Amino acid sequence: MLLTVSIIIGSLVASSVSMAANAYFSKTLASLVGDYGEYDLVIQVREEMKDDTAMQVNKIVTEVFPGGTVSQGPTVTGKSFFYVTLPDQYKTKEIYENLSKTFGSIPGGGSVGMMTEPRLNIRGVPDGAKNMLIERIMQMEGVRFAFRDGSSVGVILTSLDKSSAVSNSIKNILKDYQVIEITFPVGSEPANPVRLGEGISEAMQKDLHLEYAQNVSIDGKNDDMTYMVSTMIELKRFLSAYASQVTLTPAAGTKLAKGDIVVFQGQAAQLPQAGQVPEKSNVIVEITAALANGIAEGRITQGDASKLGNTPGYKLEKEVVGAQTAIATYKNPRQELGNALGETGKLVGQIPGFAQDAKSLSGIALGALDNYDGSVNALAGTLSSLQVAGGTIQAATSALAGIDTRGIRYQLDSSSRNIGGLVTSLQVVKLLNGDVNSTISTLTGAQQNLGSLSSSLASLDSVAANARQAKSAIDNIVANGETTLGTLRAFDAQRAKRGLADANVRLNGLQEINVPMITAQVQYLASAVPNLKDDEISHSVTLLDKFIAGQVIPGARIQILTTSSIGTEAVAPIVYAQAGHNNVSLYSTALGVIEPNARGELYQVLNEVRGVLAGMTAIIITILFLGLDHTAIMTVIRRKRLAKKLPATGWRKVAKRMTGAFTAPERRYGMGVGAVMLTAMFILAGGGIPYLPWIGVPIIGALLGLLVAAYTEKISPVAGEEVMAGEALGLSLDEVMREIVIPSGRPGLMQKLNQRKVKFK
Repeated sequence: MLLTVSIIIGSLVASSVSMAANAYFSKTLASLVGDYGEYDLVIQVREEMKDDTAMQVNKIVTEVFPGGTVSQGPTVTGKSFFYVTLPDQYKTKEIYENLSKTFGSIPGGGSVGMMTEPRLNIRGVPDGAKNMLIERIMQMEGVRFAFRDGSSVGVILTSLDKSSAVSNSIKNILKDYQVIEITFPVGSEPANPVRLGEGISEAMQKDLHLEYAQNVSIDGKNDDMTYMVSTMIELKRFLSAYASQVTLTPAAGTKLAKGDIVVFQGQAAQLPQAGQVPEKSNVIVEITAALANGIAEGRITQGDASKLGNTPGYKLEKEVVGAQTAIATYKNPRQELGNALGETGKLVGQIPGFAQDAKSLSGIALGALDNYDGSVNALAGTLSSLQVAGGTIQAATSALAGIDTRGIRYQLDSSSRNIGGLVTSLQVVKLLNGDVNSTISTLTGAQQNLGSLSSSLASLDSVAANARQAKSAIDNIVANGETTLGTLRAFDAQRAKRGLADANVRLNGLQEINVPMITAQVQYLASAVPNLKDDEISHSVTLLDKFIAGQVIPGARIQILTTSSIGTEAVAPIVYAQAGHNNVSLYSTALGVIEPNARGELYQVLNEVRGVLAGMTAIIITILFLGLDHTAIMTVIRRKRLAKKLPATGWRKVAKRMTGAFTAPERRYGMGVGAVMLTAMFILAGGGIPYLPWIGVPIIGALLGLLVAAYTEKISPVAGEEVMAGEALGLSLDEVMREIVIPSGRPGLMQKLNQRKVKFK
């Protein structure tokens, strides 16, 4: 009965303490932020502005949210709080996303926060992915609406019991996607991150065959502003490209670093003087890069490159001119562009004459092509005539080719020689007889005729050989002519004529161009480009940088939203190709994380505090009950054990002492009672200690009982003489306990319960 009553009383006390503390903290929390779901908005302002803020907030709620209420909260650390309850019809996505504008006129630097419950928050969602995520969440059952809540996405639920289902559905959506973050180190940032991000996402869809890949680095809520910023980035890049490029060669023993300022004479009357402040007519160059060979590159922030001249530059130190530092050379892209435009204007002016000359040449070519077929046919006729002539020559000389003129010539030559011998003989006879003179003349004539005939036969043989050579030459000419004729006939003259006709059409179109207007515009650009001064370009680029930075356009990070099925290893080659270098890092992160509800977490902490208080109270009560009520019992048990103890020596004494620390009857009693009492109180009072498992509760109770049992006689000593006297009178152990031990023990619950059973009062 004692144990049962102890457990009940201890549980009630522990529960009362924990519930009282929980009620106090809950009431304090409610006084600060209201009950669950009571308020929708919280407005925080400086304490000194709370009166003006109260008037303005009430005015806004009355005009914009008729039926809404405003409650003033406490002031904490110089900040005053106002709580607003909105009518149900004003709890919409559009209104919640524009609350900062609605309450933008609040004085005192007021900030507006959301308190509508039940609600879920998703943090870490990239700006460009919020619209997509909100659209998908709005389709879920149990979701009233979702909205942009600063850097997070807020989800208002229809009821609290839908929280778990909606939370699981959102987690499934977040698992389907991943965000691939591409970061660039300092100095490697892309010139236009918007365009680069779009290029990477398009390449990922094309090369990796992905269903979804989108650049979410920037807020897709305002596409017009995004495109405007992208255009301004390109304008900045254009201006930077046409700014004068200054190269500085430092003097011996001098080094230039990025950010250093060098002053040149410019249009000033004299060189910069050491210790003086630069003049407005000086040219000032800011170092943008220091190369490995000591040479530095810079941009002009005051003046123009054309005013640099050949004068030395002086380093600016502590806002005043220092020692001579460097000599500068420059390259002016604007001047080069102006010269190029001037030459282009001259070239454009020659276009009409060029077109007319081309048309004339085209007309001549068309005329030649018109006679092309006739010329080819004439060539074919010529080749046919040559072929016929060759046949005629062959027919005429074929008979001559069959005559053996060599034999006839041999006979004629032999006869001529014989006649010559005869004539010689007759010449001798002539000396004797003059009458043979006529015969000699006749023979001489015959010899000459034979010689002429032999020569004629030789000529006839030469004519046959020449005829054969002529026939061979004609055959070669005809064969080559046929090849040439085939090539000429293969040429598509009609196609060439059509090409020339098309060229004439284009030339006519070229002549119709308003060349004078183009020339005038090119000349205008040529005269306008040099009017951009370097300091104007520098200031314009600085202003563009400020505007672009104000639009939160990331320069060192690009975020690509895609499905979770692809790894960064597959994306890396695409990023390297689009960026033009490998000096980038890729990471894969979740699309977002469901953020625990702050109020719910606070109440969870309060519940944990309640459990800790109940547990600590149960431990304290267990120690008290063990010390006040059960030590007397443990003392009697110990005396009984010692009275029956047999003396031991040696190692048995040591072993018995060691085992007795846990197995002694009074200690087993203490451990058992402590474990049962503490565990029961924990269960009934709802106790709990963080990081302590339930199996540890009875262990702690047993350790407490063991500790109290070890000092039981010191806590609750028992008079041995009185106990012996009671036993001598024949009292039982139960009567000894009720009549002697408990009444003389520590005042406690057991003593109170024992009073009605005491006989000797």
